[in-house]
Amino acid sequence: MELEEIKSLTRKNFPDWSDAHLGMSVIEKGGSGRIFVRMRNGETGQNMIAMQWSDDRPDNARFASITDFLNRHDIPAPKIYNRAEDLNLLWVEDLGEIDLGNLDGQDWDTFRKPAYFSALRSVFLLHRITENEAPDDLPELELSFDEALYEWEQNYFLEHYVERFLSREVADSLRADESLRTLRKELSALPRALVHRDFQSTNVMVSGADTSLIDYQGLRWGLPEYDLASLIYDPYTVFTPEEREDLIEYYISLKREIDPETCEISFRKLLAQSASQRLMQALGAYGFLSEVKGKDEFLNFIPVAIDRLVVISESPGGVKVLAEALRG
Repeated sequence: MELEEIKSLTRKNFPDWSDAHLGMSVIEKGGSGRIFVRMRNGETGQNMIAMQWSDDRPDNARFASITDFLNRHDIPAPKIYNRAEDLNLLWVEDLGEIDLGNLDGQDWDTFRKPAYFSALRSVFLLHRITENEAPDDLPELELSFDEALYEWEQNYFLEHYVERFLSREVADSLRADESLRTLRKELSALPRALVHRDFQSTNVMVSGADTSLIDYQGLRWGLPEYDLASLIYDPYTVFTPEEREDLIEYYISLKREIDPETCEISFRKLLAQSASQRLMQALGAYGFLSEVKGKDEFLNFIPVAIDRLVVISESPGGVKVLAEALRG
């Protein structure tokens, strides 16, 4: 959809904007295939975001119903101001331009830690919704994390990272190794809750002391530890070991509020398993986006993701064969 068409539809759907000067700027964000346009009303100073999507990815069409669900359950997310879903177009609340990743380099205790703690509280509201007590108003979701989906993520990593950047022989060796099969079997056997699925720094917007989730159209049943791993091992940002530990301990404290018997040892093992799975998925995505989609900027995140996967693979709960393969 052309920008002029979005402008015309905005004037048509918002009477207060019909005669105003409209400022428009395209927001470059992520690899989801959507278009985001920041709209500014020159008369009132109000901002909002026009989001338009194609039918290439079915999860994008679920954004509206999932947003409605999150709003009903007071889980921080943007409001929808208007919708033209027959045209794959929504107008949503503008949450500003600052995400967690933009805070890199700022003081941890003063700025970053409070924002990350807020993000963990936001996503924990999702994690408290469990599959065995699913709410009646739950919208249609993406496929749940099960053994087949974990296997798909592993194959995505093997095909788009290992085969493209290492070798077919290394990929075949990993496919034949029992460790990856064991990982997906163990993860899929555990109880599931609602998870964001792509809970990383650029998908959490920051406004003062508050944070809001975005890009949650991949919402599904899965393991909360997968979301936590997505954030604290996020290749887009940098943590010291002490800062990462702050986040792990804070999340454990949230779990203990509803389950005082939370076992820290088993939690940390599961976190390492989930981090291994998540970083494999991320490396597969970086390989696909850079080599297939021609988005070379994603090549910059591969070395960080490899370093983190190697460290995790050598920790309790990690998959040691990954460290051996990635180190050569």
